[in-house]
Amino acid sequence: MEDYRMLRVLDRIRFLFERIGIDYPAMRLILGLKLTLDRRRTTGAAALFGGAKARSGGFRAGFGRGSFLKPKEQPDAAGGMGKTLFFYGLYGAVSSFFLVAGGSYMLQAGIVIAVLLFVMMTAMLSDFSSVMLDVRDKAILHTKPVDGRTLGMAKALHILIYFTQFALALGAVPIVVGVVRYGAPFGLLLLASLAFGGLLVAVFTAFVYLLVLKLFDGETLKDMVNYVQIAMTIFMLVGYQVAIRALDFTRLSADFVPGWWELALPPLWYAAGFEWLLNGRSEWLYMLPALLGAGVPLLGAAVFFRLMPVFERSLEKLGGADPRGRTAPARRWNRMLSKLLCRSGQEQAFYVFAASMLAGEREFKLKVYPSLGFSLAIPFIFLFTFATSGGGVSAIDYEGGAGYLNLYACSIMIPTLVLMVKYSGSFKGSWIYGSAPIARLDDAVRGTLKALFVRLFLPLFLVESAVFAFLFGIRIVPDLLVMLAVSALLLPLTLRMTGMELPFSLPFPSSDPNGLKTIGVMLLLGAIAGAHYAVKAYTPDWGIWVLLAAVLAANLWGWRGTLFNTG
Repeated sequence: MEDYRMLRVLDRIRFLFERIGIDYPAMRLILGLKLTLDRRRTTGAAALFGGAKARSGGFRAGFGRGSFLKPKEQPDAAGGMGKTLFFYGLYGAVSSFFLVAGGSYMLQAGIVIAVLLFVMMTAMLSDFSSVMLDVRDKAILHTKPVDGRTLGMAKALHILIYFTQFALALGAVPIVVGVVRYGAPFGLLLLASLAFGGLLVAVFTAFVYLLVLKLFDGETLKDMVNYVQIAMTIFMLVGYQVAIRALDFTRLSADFVPGWWELALPPLWYAAGFEWLLNGRSEWLYMLPALLGAGVPLLGAAVFFRLMPVFERSLEKLGGADPRGRTAPARRWNRMLSKLLCRSGQEQAFYVFAASMLAGEREFKLKVYPSLGFSLAIPFIFLFTFATSGGGVSAIDYEGGAGYLNLYACSIMIPTLVLMVKYSGSFKGSWIYGSAPIARLDDAVRGTLKALFVRLFLPLFLVESAVFAFLFGIRIVPDLLVMLAVSALLLPLTLRMTGMELPFSLPFPSSDPNGLKTIGVMLLLGAIAGAHYAVKAYTPDWGIWVLLAAVLAANLWGWRGTLFNTG
């Protein structure tokens, strides 16, 4: 195991740990192992960069006559931490542009800190939660002669090291820009603000986890992470649209004075310190928020440290089974739908299998649910954005207009679903494809795609269709049927354009060469939407029914195997 630099730094203050009763050799060994596992774990951010490939035991499917299975190249997850830090460093670099825009210290620092704290909060959900909620070591360490205080200190230092690396990567470029433009005091104060702000975000997240674990079970916490990801995606999209319209650029001046209500926002707590300490403005409007920015996270950290044993006991719920008993009813429902939607018994079996995997594959949800939130919000964003540019929401022609065609944007998620369904946290079980008596591999893919459509896309589409039907009236029902049929057709079309591996047969993540092909699917969707608009604008009323018949015929052709290259 590598002797990390951080461990050598801790060796210099070993006497402090031993003075408070910590078994330092055991703590150092546990911490070193955790840091090693961090380097081998590929995080959500690092997934965007792909990785080197290594021969492994996954499987690739060949569709068509004489289908076959062969070992699949899989990515090496090493170096995931470095890629993650680089990724967040780019976020920090983008935010630093606000520091060269001019204006008051408070406004510039407030915007930069708000952006960085928001990134920290989202990172808590995607990457940092796996560190804070890690329970993998309990089964081994709790059976060894290691006292709880040593284990708790190892976990606390692991969280501190991880988060310090992340915060420094995120704030490195803004701090350098601040020093160059405004001097060393500005950079040091920005560094302190990010440290206290990051501690505030970490403590807030930890208290939320503790509250959920105390009130509910571990499955609720896992589901909450997924749902919050959707909410955060929608918040980012909608918040961007609102902020860009509400921002008053006349306030970007050196004499910017915040309202008292604005000081309830934590980013402005830290921004107030710049006016107080650098500009000498000692009014309570600046001193009180600055003191809150330092005092609240420190007080919260002290309280949470006292509650750490309670938090550790609550984490045991994460390793338990789901007590809510959802499995049997869900399986009965999946079997019923499989008989309605699938022809062969083998296709029905894979529909039930895929539906169960989609419901229980936690990592798949973490990767895919943000795109569901994007697809939920983007049709309404398009509708109201175009409405604003054309005279406002009141100017939308609900009686005879075609604004409901923005619902095609909901189908943007389909390429992502098709590309992601080949990944799984349980990919090592893909050996079953080579040993099971599977006569037609295309049945496996067809059943999986239908499960994707019914479980993930269809509920979202029905909700949005109901909203658009309420806005534009019952007259758009034939158009909604066309959009639904087009969305169903996109599944085999995407498969044909991007290629397909066996479902759930590869580990997360994998470097993906299909980005341009995905863009091609989206361009195809735009062309179909344009054709739909042309039919509505230049043909009689019965033209929409002709279009529906044509799309249904294309679905019959696609789903019967033509696009799977079967012989």
